[in-house]
Amino acid sequence: MGIIYNTSMKPGKDELVSAWLVKQAFFTSKREPNLQHVGGFRLEDPAGKVGIEFRFYADNADLSDVVYHVPLTYREAPLKGAQQYLIGTSEHGILGTRYIYDALGDPVFTAQVAALAAGTAVAQHRYESFTEEPRVQRRGELAGKKLEVVRKPVVGGQEPEGIIGFWENALGQELRGLVLRTA
Repeated sequence: MGIIYNTSMKPGKDELVSAWLVKQAFFTSKREPNLQHVGGFRLEDPAGKVGIEFRFYADNADLSDVVYHVPLTYREAPLKGAQQYLIGTSEHGILGTRYIYDALGDPVFTAQVAALAAGTAVAQHRYESFTEEPRVQRRGELAGKKLEVVRKPVVGGQEPEGIIGFWENALGQELRGLVLRTA
């Protein structure tokens, strides 16, 4: 899954996430979202079957500074028992039908987050194939600890243990904050 294809998806990930996001308890806007993909990274599935992507979205529907963290997994077939996590299906221009899930319900995601915490998996660039993403960093002693997704990450501060990710603000400046924290 290290190959990132230069192709289209119909419907696109942003469209699917936008429709899904308004149904989530952590969504706080009173308006229809106007999402902008502002950052992210990937993890590799050692078996090469499941795509794992961490996506950060700014919601431009209002004047808030809210950033939403939506980790996704992509599969070529439905994940048994995970219907409640299905965000939707999309036609990938090269790979065909992809089943796109909120990654929290995917065991491959859970295993790779544990590997990232232990230092045995490395964050990958969101747009470049086979390229590590050094801006994603571990903070603290994470091996053996369960990590949970920070759905609305905030910039900086004295974060507890976890994984530090990055995204851009409206001016294109890189911002950093905790995106996975110890549970």
